[in-house]
Amino acid sequence: MNSLLLIDQTGIIEEPSLLEHLHSTLKSKVGDTLKCTVLNKGLTSGQILFIDHKICKLNLAPITSSQAPWFNLIVGISRPQTSKKILEHATTFGVQNIHFFKSTLSEKSYLDSKVFLKEESESYLRAGLSQSAIYSTLPVVKVDKFNPAKAYENVQQKFILNLKESKSFLDYAPEIDFDLPITLAIGPERGFVAEDLQRFDSAGFKSVKISSSILRVEHAIYSAVSQLELLRGRY
Repeated sequence: MNSLLLIDQTGIIEEPSLLEHLHSTLKSKVGDTLKCTVLNKGLTSGQILFIDHKICKLNLAPITSSQAPWFNLIVGISRPQTSKKILEHATTFGVQNIHFFKSTLSEKSYLDSKVFLKEESESYLRAGLSQSAIYSTLPVVKVDKFNPAKAYENVQQKFILNLKESKSFLDYAPEIDFDLPITLAIGPERGFVAEDLQRFDSAGFKSVKISSSILRVEHAIYSAVSQLELLRGRY
């Protein structure tokens, strides 16, 4: 946790997990100044005015703007443990929307996982925001039973990860506008079949290869976003 996530601008912390972190990990005391993120507002710092095991009161500095989320994910639904990692770590990278769906080889039962319940999923999204310390907006999470490729026909700058492709993001970099959102489609743990790929291809997604190795779903996301982030800094 690199930044305390506050739900409002009152500077009052009563959430047990945050208080535990302040006491056990940070060893916080009155007078300490902490880095804070105000949910959906921006970034700030807060000086501790009072703290015990039930409440912490902060004097917040003026809020400054956080960075804007810059990419979207479409992910073939995978095991709950994998989905948890995607929710948290994609948020740390700056995801704006995460669209899970049942692809051909996805297990149907994963659609009913409690990880997609609002309270459960938001706990991972909030952890991702706290880790990033530069974003403040919770991503929008959607879960579908069917391939949503057609709904993205009019979306610009969209790519699908494909191990059999020869082109990399570097090949596409000159035509990418990094000031606009980028959309990435990633297969489930068992991958996309030809039918899945065809639907995305028909919707205008460009295939891209990020590694010669077969990666876990979450690792493929980290790798793809990291490559784009590098190019984003260069271009």
